[in-house]
Amino acid sequence: MFPFLILTTVLSLYDPQGVSWSFPWVPSLGLALSFRLDGLSFLFACLISGIGTMVQIYALAYLKEHKQRLAFHCYLTAFMVAMLGVVLSDNVLLLFVFWELTTVTSYLLIGFNHEALKSRKNALQSLLITGAGGLALLAGLIMLGSMAGSYELTSILAQVGEISNHALFLPSLVLILLGALTKSAQFPFHFWLPNAMAAPTPVSAYLHSATMVKAGIYLLAVVSPIYSHSEVWFYTLTLLGGFTALWCALMALKQTDLKLMLAYSTTVVLGKLTFLLGIGSDLALKSALMLIVAHALYKAGLFMVVGNIDKAAGTREISQLRGLRSVLKISFVAAVVAVLSTSGVPPLPGFLGKEYMYKAGLEVSNWAVFLMVLVNALTVTLVMALLIKPFTTRHQGEPTQVKPVELNKGLWMPPFMLAIISVLATLIGLGWLNEQVIIPGVTTIAPVSTPEPVKMWHGINTPLILSVVTLALGVLLYKVYPSLTTLLDRQLSKMPCANRVFDNLLHAMVSFAKWQTNLLQTKRMSVYGLLSFGALAVLLITHTPMSLSQFAGRLEGIKLYELVIAALLIASSFVVIISRTKFLAVAALGMIGFMTTLVFMIYSAPDVAKTQLLVETLMVVFLVLLMRHVPKLSTVKQHSKGRRVLHALVAGSIGVAVTMMLISITADPIDMSVSQFFNEQSVPGGHGRNIVNVILVDFRAFDTFGEVLVVALAGLCAVSLLKPGSVPSTKVKSLILGTASHIVAALMLVFSLYLLMRGHNSPGGGFIGALIAVIGLSLLMFAESPQYVRERLHYAPFSIAMLGVFISFAAGAVSLVFNLPFLTGLWWKDVLPLGTPLIFDIGIYLGVIGGVMGMILHVTEEMD
Repeated sequence: MFPFLILTTVLSLYDPQGVSWSFPWVPSLGLALSFRLDGLSFLFACLISGIGTMVQIYALAYLKEHKQRLAFHCYLTAFMVAMLGVVLSDNVLLLFVFWELTTVTSYLLIGFNHEALKSRKNALQSLLITGAGGLALLAGLIMLGSMAGSYELTSILAQVGEISNHALFLPSLVLILLGALTKSAQFPFHFWLPNAMAAPTPVSAYLHSATMVKAGIYLLAVVSPIYSHSEVWFYTLTLLGGFTALWCALMALKQTDLKLMLAYSTTVVLGKLTFLLGIGSDLALKSALMLIVAHALYKAGLFMVVGNIDKAAGTREISQLRGLRSVLKISFVAAVVAVLSTSGVPPLPGFLGKEYMYKAGLEVSNWAVFLMVLVNALTVTLVMALLIKPFTTRHQGEPTQVKPVELNKGLWMPPFMLAIISVLATLIGLGWLNEQVIIPGVTTIAPVSTPEPVKMWHGINTPLILSVVTLALGVLLYKVYPSLTTLLDRQLSKMPCANRVFDNLLHAMVSFAKWQTNLLQTKRMSVYGLLSFGALAVLLITHTPMSLSQFAGRLEGIKLYELVIAALLIASSFVVIISRTKFLAVAALGMIGFMTTLVFMIYSAPDVAKTQLLVETLMVVFLVLLMRHVPKLSTVKQHSKGRRVLHALVAGSIGVAVTMMLISITADPIDMSVSQFFNEQSVPGGHGRNIVNVILVDFRAFDTFGEVLVVALAGLCAVSLLKPGSVPSTKVKSLILGTASHIVAALMLVFSLYLLMRGHNSPGGGFIGALIAVIGLSLLMFAESPQYVRERLHYAPFSIAMLGVFISFAAGAVSLVFNLPFLTGLWWKDVLPLGTPLIFDIGIYLGVIGGVMGMILHVTEEMD
């Protein structure tokens, strides 16, 4: 029902002049969810939903006994929605999103029979090829949007003149062609489509007739107004399209599996469509649109008929099938109509597509006409074999055991309905096709054209004579079909195998990845650090301006105490490096932290200084817990002298480069507009005088919310990696510490609450308060035991952390009730001195306490 509802919706909304809808997507980037229904997208939307309805009905019967049939219909419906998104999107980035969704859903459909190695392998192959093309397409669409200054397709098409003179015109053309040609299986990417026949038959009938493989054709048609005047466009599409059609026609004739024969004939049609879009004339575009309609109808029907043959006879090998007409009567009728349309017999849609193709070819060159006649004649031979050999050839020897599958209406009704639509489409529906599809579609692809309606009869002319020649040549080639297939099999087997080339390339890529992994992934942290910092050093040195005069100029106004602090920082760093005892190394590391705190204090950042000081203090707690379990530095194996020199060079290079970068940055006037904004908006906008805290809980509250989530998740990860009691905690046996710790811890908890409450107007806040509370609780843990602290908390630490996250989230969600963005600060100063930023800060306070204490208590608590 869902595809049918989509079809009726599309029909009711359509206007040949075009209908547009737009909804906000990312307003800050000027992006919107833009959709447009014009002549071209209407054609594809009707095929996607109409053929989709038939395929869904067919699949209900075909997969009736399959245990995963519900999942199959979900995949198929998701693919349908993605394809509709591709053809209806008026924003090129949105089009790409749906484009990639078709790649993912088609991967699931092709690999539906995942128990079979062949299905998994071929699904992966299609994913890699079309996915790689999708990456190229993304780059091309981004270039296209940057050239036009907009990602709206309507706006891009309005600036064709400016785009054609842009330096990115040719690169964007090449990248978009790569995306389209891989999706539509053009040479040399043609081989993935026949391999996709590992999918169930309903997938082949849908993806490889009306939808996925034509996504690339649709993309070429959409961007044709932008690129069609380019010679690169013309020669690429005509040469690749023509060669794909001829090569795959020859490959189709040598196949013996009915589905593979149809698969290669699909690539033949895709090649012809690419060829016609490369020509780009009115006649070529009318031929392409009629061919799209005809191909969707007859190819979907033929795939379903082949599915019925497989169900009935248990095989698709053409050499093993005989006399099925007496059992598959309705399927035979549907196959006859489909074969006649494929062959271009009037008055079926395939005839009109072929007639206008010859007319368009006559405008280009005789070679183009010769190629078309040859390809179409080979196609006639192919479909004659598809029809005659399985259905009308008499039995030789024992007849094949055939099941009466047409007792199930769901198996014969969809192909029969498609056959009826094929007949009626041109007999009584040609006028509607002209008004609603062909003429609007041609003007969408070529806006400056004035196409005339498609006519069934033009008298006896050259295209009609060529059609007769095509049919006669096709019949003649069928007369020598066995000899022809033998010759093709012998000659084409000498050519390089596309699948083998792909497998070799994939194997080479995997081998290179393994070599690179073995080279870089040494499982030694020191090597990882050296590689990372070495790369950083190279990057910084090559991109940092080095100016000694600028450096000397910055030293002129430096004060004595600043030099002292810098000297202490440098000296402490050297002590950490050369220290032979753990205590001295930790003391020097702490010195670095405390000197950094002093820097923040000097340069008027009290909140940052407090946070740094508390973090350094809390680090001491962790180091005390871990120190006795770390081996003595004298026992650690020393690096060689050369390795240490290399480390010194890398570290020194980073230090010098960062110093010069900071000097270069601060040498220029600093833009104070952001600082001025927060300074002016802190009180009226955030109702607080502590600008740092107002930023954290109001203007940039989303960032802070993410940080507290990180704290909670980091604690959970540490708990999952470390066993309880992995760092045994020993009670410090000191009467003075035991007595004082209770008093000090209580005072620190009270003080932490004080900092929490005052943080909006004075230095403090939830994060700083939480760190003081954690230090107080850690002191109590040393004086008593981890279990003692856990009992005083009353709740599990991570429950407290999750409660804090929930409170912060709830404080942000309140704004949604008032139709404001998430985490917008709300205040009720007239009633109480209370606002959602304070509630948000309370959540931060609880989240940090719970996350950090949960980790400390877990690793120090004795196991039961």
